[in-house]
Amino acid sequence: MIAGRARAILALVGWLTLLLPGLARADAVGDFWHWFEYEHAALLDPATRADREEALAYWLGRIDPSLSYVLETDKRRKRLTISADGDANHFRRVELMVEAAPKVKGWKFVALRRKTRSLSPVTVDDVTVDPGTAHFDLYRDLGRIGVVLYLPEYDQARKPAYRLAAMRLMSQAVGEWDVGTEIGFVDFDNQQVRDMQFSRPFGEFEKVFSRMRK
Repeated sequence: MIAGRARAILALVGWLTLLLPGLARADAVGDFWHWFEYEHAALLDPATRADREEALAYWLGRIDPSLSYVLETDKRRKRLTISADGDANHFRRVELMVEAAPKVKGWKFVALRRKTRSLSPVTVDDVTVDPGTAHFDLYRDLGRIGVVLYLPEYDQARKPAYRLAAMRLMSQAVGEWDVGTEIGFVDFDNQQVRDMQFSRPFGEFEKVFSRMRK
């Protein structure tokens, strides 16, 4: 009898182990949107924006530390984009999170970074990838497209920061969905190497990428 109860308790613990992460994440999503409903106005005030953005990053990090955001609050629109920084494994999570968003007057919520009309430099930590100075080359990579970026300066020890910045910059060029589903490896080199002579300015990335997809 006791052994049977023990097995039942162990089985229950096992199921809770599987279910609790999902439940905790669902609670974190609810907490995030609850916070946003009450604090969104402070994101528009220059006096409180920096503090509220720090809080926004905290609440988003409780859902998943790999998620990031883009906040646009110009006069024409107010938009919050939730991003997985090109990691397709998290795309559905981002979509579900945006589907759970409340209606907040004047705000639009978007899943994944969208292609932009103009390219802007991206900084992660103290590493910047600038579309005005970066060059690239594309390769076939087992059904995907491999990318090599040639930068004026490149520090191998900072590769994770460079890669994150590159994923965000490429999302500007072609959209995060295509970055996550079409791009394979991403590598870097400085502009003093011989292969640099075969590269193209990053401003042509979208055109060359679209051609290789066909």
